[in-house]
Amino acid sequence: MNKQLISLLLMLILLMVPQISSAESQENTSIFQIKIISPEQITDYPGKDVNIKISVKNMTDKEIKDVFTYITMANISKTWTVNLEDYSADQPITIGTISPHEEKIVELPIKLVYSADYYLYTTVLSKDSLNITSSHAIPVKILGNTRLVPLQVQIVSIAVPLLLLIALALTFKQRRAASA
Repeated sequence: MNKQLISLLLMLILLMVPQISSAESQENTSIFQIKIISPEQITDYPGKDVNIKISVKNMTDKEIKDVFTYITMANISKTWTVNLEDYSADQPITIGTISPHEEKIVELPIKLVYSADYYLYTTVLSKDSLNITSSHAIPVKILGNTRLVPLQVQIVSIAVPLLLLIALALTFKQRRAASA
């Protein structure tokens, strides 16, 4: 009985080994290598234009045609990807053809818009392949434009209406004196 159980377990293990190695080999067969060269991180205010410099390398022995790349940003606090149309980065950049083992440097523009914390990464693919490769992510922090001093806000919020009331009262006083 023990010999039969051991034989059965051994056969199951042997049957699973090709499937495991097959899954691993599929994960490591990317035809591209993509890296963000610069910047390593972004911390700035809305309205700034930033160029993301990336390296795309053909890892095969074949020419790859119709290659393009694009940016994706994920909002960390809301756990969703961002519509990059607002960021002027919704159009992919066409790289064209990459020769075997050739590396191309590309710059992808993006405009910082909404204040939040993001991860930005780039993706490369070809129309001729189902293989899609993404880069590592870089942190992006778009700061709020709220560098206000509370005391100054209080002074302005009280002083401006008071000055308007005084100007209005003086105008009425002058009109009464002129009509009398």
